[in-house]
Amino acid sequence: MRQSLRRAHTKVRAELRSENRETCGPRAWRTERARETGTALVMVIMLMLVLSAFSLTMLTSSTLQIKDAQAGGFDFASRHIAEAGFQLELFDVKTARDLATLVDPFIAIDAIDPDADEGDGHFSLVKSAEPIINSKGAIVGECDVYVDVTGRVTAESREVVIVSIGYAPSKDDYENNLSTAKKTEVRGTVAVNLGKSKVFDYAYFINHWGWFYANTLTVNGSVRSNGQFDFGGYAPTVNGSPRYESSNGTDLIGYIDDNEDGLEDGLDGGAYSGFSIVSAQNVQGMAADPANQHNYQEQVQMPNLHSLTVYESMATSTGTSVSVGGSVVASGVLGDDAGEPQNLYLEGTAADPIVLNGSVVVRGDVILKGVVTGQGAIYSGRNVYVAGSLEYLNGPATPRPAGNDEASVEAWLQANQSSDALGLFARENVVVGDYTDPSFAAYIGPWLSHWLNESSEDAGSDGIQNTAAGMDGVLGTPDDDVLEGDGVWTVDYYTTEDATLGLIPSGFSVGDPVPGSGEDLDGDGVKDADITLSDFNTQASMGNSSEWAGNMPTGVSSFSDVATIYIDKIESSFYTNHAIAALMFNFGGTVTINGSIVSRNESLVYGANHCYMNHDPRLLGSDVARTYGVQMPLDWQPLEVTAWTFVDSTWAFVPAQQTQTYQP
Repeated sequence: MRQSLRRAHTKVRAELRSENRETCGPRAWRTERARETGTALVMVIMLMLVLSAFSLTMLTSSTLQIKDAQAGGFDFASRHIAEAGFQLELFDVKTARDLATLVDPFIAIDAIDPDADEGDGHFSLVKSAEPIINSKGAIVGECDVYVDVTGRVTAESREVVIVSIGYAPSKDDYENNLSTAKKTEVRGTVAVNLGKSKVFDYAYFINHWGWFYANTLTVNGSVRSNGQFDFGGYAPTVNGSPRYESSNGTDLIGYIDDNEDGLEDGLDGGAYSGFSIVSAQNVQGMAADPANQHNYQEQVQMPNLHSLTVYESMATSTGTSVSVGGSVVASGVLGDDAGEPQNLYLEGTAADPIVLNGSVVVRGDVILKGVVTGQGAIYSGRNVYVAGSLEYLNGPATPRPAGNDEASVEAWLQANQSSDALGLFARENVVVGDYTDPSFAAYIGPWLSHWLNESSEDAGSDGIQNTAAGMDGVLGTPDDDVLEGDGVWTVDYYTTEDATLGLIPSGFSVGDPVPGSGEDLDGDGVKDADITLSDFNTQASMGNSSEWAGNMPTGVSSFSDVATIYIDKIESSFYTNHAIAALMFNFGGTVTINGSIVSRNESLVYGANHCYMNHDPRLLGSDVARTYGVQMPLDWQPLEVTAWTFVDSTWAFVPAQQTQTYQP
């Protein structure tokens, strides 16, 4: 094509040249040629200007696109930086929560936002231009984080509103009006709640290794251990029952499909273990199905009864009491008044039962047996002793529902919501039977001291003894629990920074162990050795009636005067973060346990044709037990983000209060 244009241009120039020669002569021709050359130059210049303008336009467009792309990248980055700031503060909220005890459970949470009152619209600035660093160690942006702690009128909950502002590439760039810098704000509300622990969803829950070494044992309800669950080749029957996320009165909410068959048919439940389930080849009932043997489950946290302050507060504020024979023997808290006995003895009959009216706290030991009526719990600052058979006067019509499907269980709950209900919760141990009987020492002692039932607080990072080799069972591999058995009590300690921030609860100082941290399994801040039979001795003499409230018979001089190992039935929900030790004989008959057994270690021995354990369905779901008058042991519930949004907002600094006012 280029050649054709050149020839056409040459022909035109020749014709013009010939014409010019004829009409204009030589001088005129030179003038016209000059004019032609000038016209061509103008055209070239115009073409260059057009090309230059086009190039400039393209360059400007490309620059704007680069800037737009950069701004878009920073916009995307600022969003994630804001989210990262939210997560950083969420971690700080969890850390603050875990520093506290039930003496003052929300002291550290409230200290995050000390100047703000509920509903005042003020937020405390807790992080300013906090750098956000990526996995390569580079700073990718900065964030400001503000918090407002609300819900302070409740004893069991707080809401923490977190607002995080993310800046990319930096806060200074944004405030200096760098055109590509971006800011994004996120707002979320985090619920911090105390509630009933999920350990009560099971008929049998052990925060160690679970042991079912029996052929004549039937459990109606699910069983669980945070450590290994060992059936020892025996053939117990475990008829599990489904669990639920929560409940509202008799309405069970959120059926949990543990066997993942997509059905809500009541056939879920069985045996659960934080490690492996072993020697289960002869198990009978629902748990015989491999789909209902749940290995390597996430640990369920045990509640902590080291401090009973929160329960004492609840007891005194609600007017709770325990009566026998028409006389109140304990109201609110027993042992809080000068000269008042700290220990309680209760013995009920069908004619004069032990009458429960809510949950009371006893600062010392509790001994009880006989017949119980009403609804409530007894918290013991030390040991709980079941000295003989213990049963309800007006208990549920049947121990279990007609079926495990949700409709059957809810119908049972509806029919039995007013039936008797008892919780026995010990800060130390639960002892069932006469611990002074030689048979008790003979049967319970060896098992209590067995190396597989070790209970010292040198259990390692997982809090479970005999797991030093990790889940693979092989020493020298990465999952080993290297802290177990190392002779060092590994816990966290309160620091000067905690003190500066007001995070140390009353009664604790810098350098004190943080209760419940690390290897402090029972949360008392003291390293405990193995549990022994001597830990079961009562703290007060049985012969000194002035140290015992209640209705202890006259002439009692020893525990054996009121206790027996011949027990055929106990009805209660039991809890201890130490040991439950029981010796129950009913030769030729049966032994029945209605309720639940929750403990760290157990030494349960029975002598009977058969033993039945029936889980009380009123314990299913979250907080359901309070519907029936029993204040269950509290534990931290998982942090829950209840609201989350990206927001546009205006922030006005309030220097006098060192807070930020948030105006949506």
